[in-house]
Amino acid sequence: MGLDQTAYVTNYDPESGEKEILREFSWRKHAKLQQYMLDLYSADHPNSTWEDFNSGEKLHLTRENIVNLKKLVEESRLPFCPAGFFWGHQFQEESQKDYEEQDLEFCNIALEMLDKGHDVIYECWW
Repeated sequence: MGLDQTAYVTNYDPESGEKEILREFSWRKHAKLQQYMLDLYSADHPNSTWEDFNSGEKLHLTRENIVNLKKLVEESRLPFCPAGFFWGHQFQEESQKDYEEQDLEFCNIALEMLDKGHDVIYECWW
């Protein structure tokens, strides 16, 4: 049991209404990334809780979200996660270091794909 996180790039076909997943990234118990995404979600949904975010909500990421995330990753300044046993908050510093390369790859690809008009979506569950 624990936090599973996924971000993916989709290509939406307005004629068929179908979305094709072009790229997908997965993390496991990356508490600081989760805190960043939860902060974004909470800004758009001020009356929500972290349980709401875990209920299958999809967070559509903007270019600004990814640029800010990339800067935080490069500076090792992802936000501290104050709680969340199942998120892995007890080893969040180690996870930040372990996932740094993947986080930067995700940011670079996400920015490239956003520039091409694709959607970037983040989901989580635990």
